[in-house]
Amino acid sequence: MTRQPRADVLGAGRTAAALAWRAGRGTLLLYLAGSVVAGLLPAAAALLVRELFDAITQHRPTDALVRVAVLLVGVSLGIALVPAVTDFLREQHARRVQLRVQEELFEGVNRLPGLRHFEDPAFQDELRLAQEAGSSAPGMLIGSVVGGVQALVTFLGFLITVCVLNPLLGALTVVMALPTFRTQLTAGRRRAAVIRDIVARSRRQMFYASLLTDTDAVKEIRLFGLQDHFKDRARAELAAASEAERRTELRNLLRGVGPSVLGVAVYGVGLVWVVGAVGAGTLSVGDVSVFLAATAAIQTGVGQLANSGSNAYQALLTFVSYRALRHLAPDLRQLDGPAEEPRPLRSSITFENVWFRYDDSSPWVLRGVDLTLTAGAATALVGLNGAGKSTLVKLLCRLYDPTEGRILWDGTDIRRFTPDEYRRRIGVVFQDYGRYDLTAGENVGLGRLDRAGDSGAVTAAARAAGVHDRLARLPAGYGTLLSRIFVPDAEQGGPGPSFAGQSLSGGEWQRVAVARAFMRADADLLILDEPSAGLDAEAEKEIHDSLRTLRAGATGVVISHRLGAVRDADRIVVLGDGRVVEEGTHTALVERGGRYAELFALQADGYRTDAPGAVPVS
Repeated sequence: MTRQPRADVLGAGRTAAALAWRAGRGTLLLYLAGSVVAGLLPAAAALLVRELFDAITQHRPTDALVRVAVLLVGVSLGIALVPAVTDFLREQHARRVQLRVQEELFEGVNRLPGLRHFEDPAFQDELRLAQEAGSSAPGMLIGSVVGGVQALVTFLGFLITVCVLNPLLGALTVVMALPTFRTQLTAGRRRAAVIRDIVARSRRQMFYASLLTDTDAVKEIRLFGLQDHFKDRARAELAAASEAERRTELRNLLRGVGPSVLGVAVYGVGLVWVVGAVGAGTLSVGDVSVFLAATAAIQTGVGQLANSGSNAYQALLTFVSYRALRHLAPDLRQLDGPAEEPRPLRSSITFENVWFRYDDSSPWVLRGVDLTLTAGAATALVGLNGAGKSTLVKLLCRLYDPTEGRILWDGTDIRRFTPDEYRRRIGVVFQDYGRYDLTAGENVGLGRLDRAGDSGAVTAAARAAGVHDRLARLPAGYGTLLSRIFVPDAEQGGPGPSFAGQSLSGGEWQRVAVARAFMRADADLLILDEPSAGLDAEAEKEIHDSLRTLRAGATGVVISHRLGAVRDADRIVVLGDGRVVEEGTHTALVERGGRYAELFALQADGYRTDAPGAVPVS
């Protein structure tokens, strides 16, 4: 079992307490005050019961009995109402904490400008743990602390009462509490450790479970009969996680038997003493009632204190992940000195001896790439899968920084720019483009949020991408929700549930992604990663004609496995094994008879009816 460093736990405690304070200090103070009052009321009730019994047995005047009875009724009313009020305050504060946690958690995630952390499985485990801890740990911690204060007040109140009757018995009660505290704290540490240990299994279980309902995956799952396969995998992961939790809880249960027996033994000793004291006439009936109530309350209070301490410790241990995420260093580092603002591209983007690998244990993906992208010209990147094309694009978008070497924007290292300012100069269509469960207009407008509300700009971008007519024919036009998993929400500007969500074909979705790029028609750099994959020949030609218009005057980078789609590029760069193996115009490369000529000949053979294995076109 891994122990968290004490400094991390204490730091997590300070972070959680500060978060709870920022979320609502007034509600928190009222909650704490109510809990203190709730802790005092049981002891007050026990003392009033003693007074009532003594008044009855000593035949005190009626008005004294009435006065004690009225006070007892008032305290009983407080016992009934105060917990309800504190519960309300606790829930109010928990909701505020949850809102604050979500805001600060995603602020921490959004501070990470690159992809390195997000493509790291260990980070994904920590992120999942941080999300769970962030939503539950602060409320659990504050609830445990406040509950502990209430239990401590009750414990001390009754302990003082027992000490007045028998100081030795009071001392034994305190000694009895120590093993219980230790056992419960250890139990909390074990529960926190098992949560960390099973987080990877929990993520896999959620992944398998989501496949059974995912609208993109369900076709293959039904076709290949994979339902039971993924159901069994999800069940196996859940069963393994449940078994780890069961073993931990069983161990905690067995470790708690000893302290419980010790507590009962102390109670038994006290009961024997009470019986003897009553027989000797040194205790009254009221004293006996107070002792019985006090010993029972002390037993309960010790358990509540220990449980509160255990829960608080567990919350702190899991909250370490949340705090670590909030303080995680960005994966992209700016060079020393003040940040510079990227200017419109005038000359070129240059790769100087760029080497890259995803981590120290991974092989090199790029090996000393020297490449110049001339401003205003279209450069095509071609090569087999794994040649480094997509990685080069990631570096160009500054989703990663080179491991060695540098990338220059008109002679300035792009690490001198802030990532957000730099990326505003870039328009991109990724091969794995996003399909957002939003309206058609939002799906296009996301390409440039500052103009997303401009219907004219959105419509113009869709027209340029050749998808306007399709979007306009939807039941609510551009306001139609492109989703089969959500109901259109009129309160959020949608057409309301009377219009069902719609779906688009793969080619139509691809045109929507291209339309997003058209929202940045004024970008200095336009990157097109397989922009026409999945389209028919006619649609492919239309897309490339539109993209040719879009990138006119801009610096273009086109990646495509269809070499016929890049033959009109100003320059074609062939990548192989992470290096530039040749470059030039289509004509020059074909005449050279190198790697590009081989690839182009292979694709051209597929369209010749006299080629071996060719299928005649009717």
